[in-house]
Amino acid sequence: MFNRQFIVFLGVGLAVVAIAIAFVFMGTQGAHLNLTGTILKVRTLATDDKNAIIILDFRVKNEATRQEFVVKDAIVVVTTADGKQVEGDTIARTDVNRVMEYYKMLGPKYNETLIIRDKVGGGQTMDRMVAATVPLPEADVEKRKGITLQLHDIDGPTFELKESGKP
Repeated sequence: MFNRQFIVFLGVGLAVVAIAIAFVFMGTQGAHLNLTGTILKVRTLATDDKNAIIILDFRVKNEATRQEFVVKDAIVVVTTADGKQVEGDTIARTDVNRVMEYYKMLGPKYNETLIIRDKVGGGQTMDRMVAATVPLPEADVEKRKGITLQLHDIDGPTFELKESGKP
C-alpha cells in the first residue's frame, strides 16, 4: 500500500508545515491591539439627592508591541444593586481640576485625567483617572454591584476595565 519512504516524507512535510504555521502566529502575536488593566481606586461624592460624581483611578497596559491605543472616548457604567446599568457623563479635564479643587473631601489628584487622543504605545503602561457624573443617589452608587470603564480606540476596538471588588 504505502511504502516506508512515502510515510517518512509525509511526516517530514507535515512537521515543516506545522513549524511554518507556528512562526506565523508568533510573528503576529504583538501586532494585535490588546489593552488590559485594573481600576485602582473609586471615589464618590453626592452633588445632590439624585446625582453623584465618580472618580476612577486606573492603570492600563497595551499588550501589543507594534500598535498604539489612541483614546476616542471613555464611558463609566455603574451596575446598581438590582442589576440596572447606568451610564455616566464624563467630565472634561479642566472641569475635573475645578471639581477636585472645590470638593477637597475627594482627596488628592493622583493621576492626570484621561483625554481624547491620549496614547498608550506598544508595551507601555499608563496611569490615568476619569471622572463622571451619574444620575444616581450616592447611596445607590455605594451599594453597587460594580463599575465598568469602557475605553474606545479611535480605530474601533473597545476594552473594558471592571472594578475588582465591591467597595
